[in-house]
Amino acid sequence: MSPRILLVPSAAKGNGSGHLVRCLALARELGEGASVYAPEAKTSDAWSAAELALAYAREFAGVPLVSALRADHAWDLVVLDRRATSREELAFWARLGPVCAIDEGGEARKAASYLVDVLPRARPLRRTRSGWDAPNLASLGFLDLPAHRRTPPLAFRRVLISFGGEDPAGLAFRLARALVVHGFFRSEALTIVSGALSRDSMPSDLEGVTRLGPVQDLKEHLAQYDLVFTQFGLTAFEAAFAGAGVILFNPSPYHRTLSRRAGFPEIGVLRPKLALLKRYLDNPPETLKKTAAIAPKERRSLASLLASLARASVPRCPCCGRGDRRVVYRDARKSYFRCASCGMLYLERFVSDRDNPYTETYFFEEYRRQYGRSYLEDWPALSAFASSRLNEIDAIARRSLGRSSGLVILDVGCAYGPFLHAARERGHEPYGLDVAEDAVRYVRKELGIPAVRGDFLDAQAAAGFGAPFDVLCMWYVIEHFADLDRALANAAALLRPGGVLALATPSGEGVSARFDRAGFFERSPEDHFTIWEPSRVGGILKAYGFRVEKLKVTGHHPERFPLAARLPGGSKGRFAQAVFGPLSRLCGLGDTFEVYAVREALGAASAGASAVQPARVAPKS
Repeated sequence: MSPRILLVPSAAKGNGSGHLVRCLALARELGEGASVYAPEAKTSDAWSAAELALAYAREFAGVPLVSALRADHAWDLVVLDRRATSREELAFWARLGPVCAIDEGGEARKAASYLVDVLPRARPLRRTRSGWDAPNLASLGFLDLPAHRRTPPLAFRRVLISFGGEDPAGLAFRLARALVVHGFFRSEALTIVSGALSRDSMPSDLEGVTRLGPVQDLKEHLAQYDLVFTQFGLTAFEAAFAGAGVILFNPSPYHRTLSRRAGFPEIGVLRPKLALLKRYLDNPPETLKKTAAIAPKERRSLASLLASLARASVPRCPCCGRGDRRVVYRDARKSYFRCASCGMLYLERFVSDRDNPYTETYFFEEYRRQYGRSYLEDWPALSAFASSRLNEIDAIARRSLGRSSGLVILDVGCAYGPFLHAARERGHEPYGLDVAEDAVRYVRKELGIPAVRGDFLDAQAAAGFGAPFDVLCMWYVIEHFADLDRALANAAALLRPGGVLALATPSGEGVSARFDRAGFFERSPEDHFTIWEPSRVGGILKAYGFRVEKLKVTGHHPERFPLAARLPGGSKGRFAQAVFGPLSRLCGLGDTFEVYAVREALGAASAGASAVQPARVAPKS
């Protein structure tokens, strides 16, 4: 089934027709399931759906037009091609589906699920205090480039003048008049393309100038001309790719800034600078050289990219469910956001799920590539970690439950069971839950400990063990839940008051995240849906009825400090351990941390949680 994609171009008067033309072309290429939105009502500053459909009747042919929207009408992807979108407008579109913004210059740039820059930006891309300015992907190759191309002309004889569907500043006639009056060209050499939304008639003093329009699929006619005059926008790059010379005459200083940043020959704003114009026209080889250097070097399918993004995750915080956020990192496969409500860092990813990544391969081949040994070969180290963690759990349970032996423990994501084995050795009653069938089978058959295969997000997954539990553990598991709210609500429901929630997770405040922020997000696995930070964990868990008793920063890597990385190889390890090891521990800069929290009164838990309390039995093998 084709994804349902809603394309939303700018309909504002004065914004030109490039946004609409691009969306119509994308809709035709996407085919079934794609629709274009235009507002039904006519206003003083925006074109109505009826006006646009009449002006672009041929382009709209076969493309479904949506002019009325319902809040309950869901789309697999909403594509905004609007030049600038406010946060309030983005919030509306995000309720209909994940949002991909194209060439976005407004507030939506820092909050849209996915961001594509086709045209160059006016300012250099950078990370700012208010968010990440770089797009997920940027390429001129995403333009709908012409199929017809030409060899560079030897002279500028045939000239095309095109300023979009509206040309509200009247640039086409103004420029044509200057070209003729000042003797740059005879009127017969000039052709003006009128846009579908332009209502100006040809001035009487431009007799002999050819006027065409509207022209369907203008880009395929550009190769017939030696020189194209236009403003910064799609036509400029299409003409450069077609092999014609390009000179820009812009309606605003903003467009001129874009022209200069891209490297186009340009002759000013609203009034052509004749000296510049003469220089470019007197030296066609140099003008053509500059134009050719700007032309896109490859073709890339924007429609294929949009189709691959459809059915992305819901654009809201997986913890509190709120949609207000700002982006902190983007790349081609994922975006990370900071929730403005609860502060959680979370992932929106744009890659296909593996059927079940946690197979035998995950614990053996993949584990060996990362740690140099398989999961089972790492058993002694894992057992040592388990013993240390049980010391913390026993101490807290002694205070909160009045006992530290015979604790009923559920280990969520138990893998092959080193923690379960250590817990049983201490005299506790352990149970395991994991999505990996091979691991669960090993725990039951080889260790003789009750374990089931299941997803913890299913409230019934642990029902066979009974509830409540004294202890619920998640060792490097909590970050894997796309629906964190349900995971924490289930944990609260399964623990008795005074019970201990123990978890370990990567830190978003460790040395790697602090000193190589972009690299940290780039390397973060695509199945880690949340990134936890020690400074925020107490507030997040409190909302689910937990009180943090102890937070232990682990995973110290002194060699990852920037200065240590620049030291000579022989002295690096010793110096880093001596100097940056204590500093890492003092400042809590480990790349992982452990949390031990106590379940408070049942009334403090999430309202959505429901306890499952059958009699405790060992599930059948």
